[in-house]
Amino acid sequence: MKRSGRLSEFKVNPQAFMVAVAKEISRALHDLMLEGIKYEKVAGQHWEMSRIEQDAEEGIIRYLSNLYEVQNRAKCLFDAIEYESEVEKQFARDLDSNENVKLFVKLPSWFKIDTPIGPYNPDWAFVTERDEKLYFVRETKSTLDSEERRTKENQKIACGRKHFGTLGVDYDVVTSLAEVQI
Repeated sequence: MKRSGRLSEFKVNPQAFMVAVAKEISRALHDLMLEGIKYEKVAGQHWEMSRIEQDAEEGIIRYLSNLYEVQNRAKCLFDAIEYESEVEKQFARDLDSNENVKLFVKLPSWFKIDTPIGPYNPDWAFVTERDEKLYFVRETKSTLDSEERRTKENQKIACGRKHFGTLGVDYDVVTSLAEVQI
């Protein structure tokens, strides 16, 4: 602590100082872990559709005020999609109305990717078809500026990039569907 040059801050409020130090050490540890992260395909391991289909059968009843009613029901597993922000609502509307999007889903909260810094739940998965089928996973945010997002969000996004890159799935962070080359 003497070499940090911040001993006077410790004396003012030792508890708050140690909490701040622990938080910074944790952030630095997560950054260090992300530098060496590597995802590999494991033979015979894959996600199954059964849980998503089960959710569709049970229906969506949690937040009636935050539901986008799907217009093109053949393109989505659900009649309505729960959104958490206006960005997500607009993204759902754009996926629903885009003729090149063949299937889309807002990934359920239980769909998580294990990362060294905790589970990550990306927002969207969708399939497009023109000359070929393309599979996309997108995280929707109100900004593309990583400085305006929380550090932990950026770290999980970094894990998502490596995870989906390993699988050969097009993954990115977007603010709108217009940013996706479909």
